[in-house]
Amino acid sequence: MRRQVYSRATALVHALFPVTCYLCLDPGQKPALDLCAACEADLPRNDPACSICAASVPDSNVICRRCSRRGRAFDAAYAPYRYEFPMPELIHRMKYRGQLPITRILGCVLGRRLADRGAPQVDAIVPVPLYAGREHRRGYNQAREIAVFAARELGLPIHDRLARRIRETTEQTGLAAGARRHNLRGAFAIETSDVPSRVAIVDDVLTTGATAESLALALRRAGCRRIEVWAVARA
Repeated sequence: MRRQVYSRATALVHALFPVTCYLCLDPGQKPALDLCAACEADLPRNDPACSICAASVPDSNVICRRCSRRGRAFDAAYAPYRYEFPMPELIHRMKYRGQLPITRILGCVLGRRLADRGAPQVDAIVPVPLYAGREHRRGYNQAREIAVFAARELGLPIHDRLARRIRETTEQTGLAAGARRHNLRGAFAIETSDVPSRVAIVDDVLTTGATAESLALALRRAGCRRIEVWAVARA
């Protein structure tokens, strides 16, 4: 009943306030994407990219040097966009200025680009959890909010209580790759033994992959056999 009421209220809001592109103020894309088709097409595509970590590479058939030298805890990664204008501005406003509606834009475009690739090879989505205190201060977990809209595009369930961040870590921004790995070591715990066999970890930005590595290791120990990482942008 709650979902039905919410759907009717949402439809009424959209009828009264037509969707508007967040970037150029032209009409957005119905029913509820605040991004016009032209601005969506202009977002900086991350292609070609390494199939394992989504880093930029000269050819789509090439695995990056880091992944060819050393394995990853996850099997594949996909980030449809580069962390270039307007992505840094959108993500900064979403995370640090409380502009929650941007999560719908980012989640929808992530889901659309994944759908363009065909049926996902996973059974569920696991958003990267925030430490409870940080989520309380921010008011939401941006990874979960992005995952909600990506999941709607793909028809996948979200397991947002499967993993928990068990200690507060230093902000990753500005840390070198080694420091990021040390910072995230042992940061996640899996709350149940009943984990899906194939999952996708969802986050806003994929940088060195340290956060995804730490969560993937915890999921792997809990029994996951295939783990993908999906992020909106690759730094």
